[in-house]
Amino acid sequence: MQRPVRALRERKYRKEKPFAIMVRSLAKAREIVELNADAEALLTSPARPIVLAPARVTLSGVAPDTNEIGVMLPYAPLHHLLFEAGALEILVMTSANRSNEPIAYEDSDALEKLSAIADAFLIGDRPIARRVDDSVARDDIFGPAILRRSRGYAPSAVTTIPTSRPILALGADLKNTVALVVNGQAFVSQHIGDLSDYESFRAFRETIDDLLSMYEVDQNDLLVVHDGHPQHASTLRALSLAGLERVSVQHHRAHIASVLAERHEWTKQVVGVSFDGTGYGDDGTIWGGEIFAGSVESGFQRVAHLRRAALPGGDAAAQFPAQAAAGFLAQVSNLPDLSAPPFLFPEHYFDAQGLTRKGVRTFTTTSVGRLFDTAAALLGFTREVSFEGQAAMWLEQMARRVNSQDAYPFPFEPNELDFRPLLLAVASDRTQGRPVGEIARAFQRGIADCLATAVTTLCEINRTDTVVFSGGVFQNELLLEDLCSALSSASLAIWTNHEVPPNDGGISLGQAALAAFGRCDFGAGEASHA
Repeated sequence: MQRPVRALRERKYRKEKPFAIMVRSLAKAREIVELNADAEALLTSPARPIVLAPARVTLSGVAPDTNEIGVMLPYAPLHHLLFEAGALEILVMTSANRSNEPIAYEDSDALEKLSAIADAFLIGDRPIARRVDDSVARDDIFGPAILRRSRGYAPSAVTTIPTSRPILALGADLKNTVALVVNGQAFVSQHIGDLSDYESFRAFRETIDDLLSMYEVDQNDLLVVHDGHPQHASTLRALSLAGLERVSVQHHRAHIASVLAERHEWTKQVVGVSFDGTGYGDDGTIWGGEIFAGSVESGFQRVAHLRRAALPGGDAAAQFPAQAAAGFLAQVSNLPDLSAPPFLFPEHYFDAQGLTRKGVRTFTTTSVGRLFDTAAALLGFTREVSFEGQAAMWLEQMARRVNSQDAYPFPFEPNELDFRPLLLAVASDRTQGRPVGEIARAFQRGIADCLATAVTTLCEINRTDTVVFSGGVFQNELLLEDLCSALSSASLAIWTNHEVPPNDGGISLGQAALAAFGRCDFGAGEASHA
């Protein structure tokens, strides 16, 4: 398998991002990955998603630097015919695209763009109507969860929202989905992708038109909801829809609302934790480490957040963990020499330090995603990432290799989670030669312990017994396990996403829910009109 997988990576420009595999039967899947009853139920469900599960075997080159393999069973007649015709028992299945480009679904487009990748094309006699990715799911400690909601699930109704008005929620610019509420039923589209890509943006517009046409929505009655970022492609699309009422919903509040919308919980008071890489905050800075209190009906008040840090280069720092580290470490005293072993930080870090000192192209952030990137850089991941979230995934896998019980200090002080002692402990132990896996484990346990203290305190202050976790950081399965352990004696209900992704693929549902209850960001209560 190694040679064809290596060739496929070279042709697709897919350096390290894991591939999924298809196997003929459930019995074969059980040989390759560890499956519990819930994971098997996902794998064999009519939706037939890719299911991430712990690997039993090593498949060279398929899923580097991770303990999981994504497995799926045949879901189309063609797949069954392939296996009946003698196909290998394990097939690497990948989208018809180059990395980071949308799927080519029109025959002419595929023949033009994929001729350097595919040795042959199998073309049916019926055109494909629209591009739809495979869905991705996992069974974590809080139950089955969807990480990418697409084929097999979309655009089915996810929940019922108590509103008679049609609502169109345009989602986020990364991992975009669109939600349409008709007669109270909330339909969430398939995964569309990154709207900075022209073809993805075209699919975004087509999906909006499809949904409005399919459900025969009178656009004169439509309420359009968009993210608060004024320059997002989804926001600009909302602004272009002349004559329609428009409102904006803050990104991280939408994450929390998506969990409550799944459960039809509109009045329940909760403490909600929304941790991710980036989102436009109320103050115009880059948020990503937010804790709220409230409900969908009453709205969510920001009650705590990660300590603010500098972010040189803004969102571009997500590509370079060492660049993100320059901003966070600027606040940490008594650091060792990061240009010397074992750190050997690249020149990119020192250039970013210069931007931070001068305040040039430097922004303010509370992003937990970038905090994970900083820790990964201190532990050796100082190169550019080749896919989103790679550095944080790498850190999680390092942590999985040990069973250390200690946790680094990560204080929760009034309204703020202070990362400085946490990062200093990581750097100090690395200097002293502590194994990288043990440091990564203590870092993650420090995050979990701090968060457990914060939500327990805030639940008591706000007189609630329920905490909600959402946002891309909570795709970290080991962090969820540590949180479950840290909160085991707290008598709190813990709610997470199950029907829509915890990442930005769930934002559109949360936007729709908050808009239905009038909990939007248009200031003094006046919605905007074209």
